[in-house]
Amino acid sequence: MKTITLITLFVGALAFITNAYASISANLGVNTEYYWRGQSQSAGEATVNGGFDYAGEGYYAGVWTSSMGGSNTETDFYIGTEINGFDVGYIKYEYTGAGDFDEWYVGYSLQGFDLFYAVNADDSDLDYVQVSYGLPTIVEGVDASLTYGDDGSVDFIQLDLTVSDVTLSVIDTDAGTQTALSYGWSL
Repeated sequence: MKTITLITLFVGALAFITNAYASISANLGVNTEYYWRGQSQSAGEATVNGGFDYAGEGYYAGVWTSSMGGSNTETDFYIGTEINGFDVGYIKYEYTGAGDFDEWYVGYSLQGFDLFYAVNADDSDLDYVQVSYGLPTIVEGVDASLTYGDDGSVDFIQLDLTVSDVTLSVIDTDAGTQTALSYGWSL
């Protein structure tokens, strides 16, 4: 009986310590159109998305889902950690009505630049490279960033202008220039 009590106290203390260094957050958003890596994912339709994130000591995990037009949805499951300043992780993308795929990724921030590289877990020839830069503030209260991305078949440049929780995105690809407006909440 004494051993069971000690095990119970140990497990309870471990749960308390783990939770003391952990946080859970949620987000919700609406978009006039859902763009991912320079390409529309919602065929011109507005979307709703949301997710939950768990951040523990040294790692994070989460789930994010979005409508994609019609009855299609995307759901992403991810887990990652920070190793010597590098963000390293794994994402599983699941789509209704289409194929699923997994990616390994690494990211790094340096002098205002965010560098990101992802590779398909099943086919290393399918990779993605992205460089983003947070532009200097010109107008008080307006944040701006510029992103270049390339997946080998589509490359794009995206300008994001954000005021509070509202973001205007201008995406330029070889196929033309598109815009999207999004509103997001942290819950």
